[in-house]
Amino acid sequence: MHIQGIKDLNVNQNPKAIANLILEVANTLGTRASNLSVNKIAYFAHGSYLAKYKKPLIDAKIEAWQFGPVFREIYHEFKKCGDKPINFFAKELNLETGEMEVARYELPVEEEEFLRDVIESYLKMTPGYLVEKSHLADSPWHNAWYHEGRINPGMEISDTAILEYFTDQVRH
Repeated sequence: MHIQGIKDLNVNQNPKAIANLILEVANTLGTRASNLSVNKIAYFAHGSYLAKYKKPLIDAKIEAWQFGPVFREIYHEFKKCGDKPINFFAKELNLETGEMEVARYELPVEEEEFLRDVIESYLKMTPGYLVEKSHLADSPWHNAWYHEGRINPGMEISDTAILEYFTDQVRH
C-alpha cells in the first residue's frame, strides 16, 4: 500500500499478528479481550503508529462497521467467541509448509515497545468506551460511515484519514 506523504514500510504487519500482540499484552496484564476490543485496539494502535512513524502498521483494509472500525481478518478469526474473551491466538497459513501456525509479528524493539504501551492503555478501557471513542464526530469511522450524509456499512477507512485524525489528536 502506498499513500502519498507516508513512508513505505518494508514489512507491514498482518492484522492477525497484531491481534496476537494485543492478546499477548492482555495476558501479561492478567486480562482478556473480546473480538470487539481487539478490533478497536488494533485500529487505535494502527492510528497511533501511523501518526508516530508516518507509515502503516497493518497491511489490511479497515472497514466502517456499525460498532466501529473493523479488520475483517481479525473479526472472522475470533467471531466464534462472540462477545466472550478470546482464549486462543490467531493462526495463518504458512505458505512454505502448508500448515496453520500462530500469526507472528516482526517489529523493531522501539516500535514494539511503543505499541505495547499504546495497547496497554487501550486494554484498560471497556469495549463500550472503545466503541464510543471510535465513533466521535469527525473521526475516520464517522466520516466513512456517514459519507455524504448516507450510511455506507463496510466502507473503507483510509490510512490518509487515519493519519490526519491521529496526528491532530497528538497535537491536542
